[in-house]
Parts: sequence; structure tokens; C-alpha cells
Amino acid sequence: MVIIKSYRLRKDGSGKLHVISYEISTCPVCGHALFVIGIRERKYIKDDGIQEILVIRRLRCKDCLKIHHELPGILAPYKRHSIDTIEKAISGDVGDICCEARTVQRIKAWWEGCRLYFESVLASLRAKYGDVFSLSPAPREIIRAVANAHLWIHTRSAFLSG
Repeated sequence: MVIIKSYRLRKDGSGKLHVISYEISTCPVCGHALFVIGIRERKYIKDDGIQEILVIRRLRCKDCLKIHHELPGILAPYKRHSIDTIEKAISGDVGDICCEARTVQRIKAWWEGCRLYFESVLASLRAKYGDVFSLSPAPREIIRAVANAHLWIHTRSAFLSG
């Protein structure tokens, strides 16, 4: 999973949004170049409740041959809601988002379950690469850093086991 910052969205005739990247993506595992091997669709729910379909690129590393998906910065890996919805749910500013109270509770519970791990990953990235992150980064910055460092835990049981 690679989360990109510089991109634009282009709508096609069927209403799907194609993610056009302005970045050269590198493998988060080994750092080598990635090449496009195809595309796939990715659904997500915007903070106004409308579901959109994104067309994202599938990339393969030239060295380690691992496959990665290139996500725009509006998404978090393996989450249905946009990063804006996630940030508003975490902060408690739920007046602008269109999702059920139980969904907001689940997002908050997920964040609280992952927060310590995310902070630890960010601390180790700061130690490894220097002071490249702000001292109190927004959730979108944390999510992007963890995903691009290939340290994203994507199993539900990872934080539910004792």
C-alpha cells in the first residue's frame, strides 16, 4: 500500500474517478521502483455519505516483486470512509459527517486501539529519518507515514487479541 499526496481525480463516462498520480512511487519494502501492472476499483464513502468508486493503480516492485496499491491521500488503507470522515469522528466533530453514531463509535474505538502502535511507529520513523514529522501530526499524516513505511496492520484480530 502506497499513499500518495500529489494526485488529481478524473471522472470517466461511467462516473468512476480515476486517480492520476503526480508522484513516482517507490516500494515501501525495499525502496526500488514500482511499475504499473493494472488497475482496480476501490469504493469509499465521502463525509457527505455519497459512495464513490475510485480506479487505483496496482503496482509491482521491480526488485522484491511485491504488489502494492496506490491510494490517494483521501483514503486510509482498508477503511470504507474517507480520511476526512475518520478525522472528524476522532476529533468529535460529527456535525458535518453523514454516518451513524455506531459507525463513529467504531472509528473512535479503532483509532484508540491503534493509536499507541501508530505513535510508536512514528517515533521510530523520527529516530530513523530525523525530524520530518510535526510533533502533533494530524491522523492523515500518521496514517500515511505508517502505510508508506509498510507497517500497516490490516487484520482485525491484531488489536482484538489479548
